[in-house]
Amino acid sequence: MLVLNSHIQNIPVMSLQSGASLGSTSEPIIDPRKLQIVAFKVVGPRILEPSVLHTIDIRELGPLGFIVDGADNVMALDEDLVRLQDIIKLDFHLIGKSVIDESKKKLGKVLEYTLETESFLIQKIHVSQSVFKNFKNSNLIIHRAQIVEITDREIIVRSATVQEQVGLTQALNPFRKAQIVPDAIDQHQ
Repeated sequence: MLVLNSHIQNIPVMSLQSGASLGSTSEPIIDPRKLQIVAFKVVGPRILEPSVLHTIDIRELGPLGFIVDGADNVMALDEDLVRLQDIIKLDFHLIGKSVIDESKKKLGKVLEYTLETESFLIQKIHVSQSVFKNFKNSNLIIHRAQIVEITDREIIVRSATVQEQVGLTQALNPFRKAQIVPDAIDQHQ
């Protein structure tokens, strides 16, 4: 299921084992190399130290929130989580990141994103444009396949311009019958 990032903020984390809330998500931890949410920071009245919930431990997103097996799925954020610590050190935040195309033209900033709740892959980024451009068009929605590179400062996407092919003078429509055009010789006779 595709959802906006705003629909997964401050979501309760519910335990199947106890039927109780373990806490709620505070912010996603995004791996920019895969453009995927790998974990969520979790806070709550019974959580005394910084803790995380890996997305692979989430059974489903239901009406009550994220459903997990039990309290063991919410882990203390310590040095034992080596791979996760490497991603956290990147300090990657998608919201507010500048978006430019390959020709260095600024398109805007990431306003929100859409993700798939099975894999937690970010599928689309929603880019807010300048006020002037918003009068002419609405926000841009860019699919992950259009992203060329993600850096610390910006997201680079494919240019929207169409390259003109040399030698191609007319596009043919395969659903139309070919028009019979008399030869230039026949027209002069």
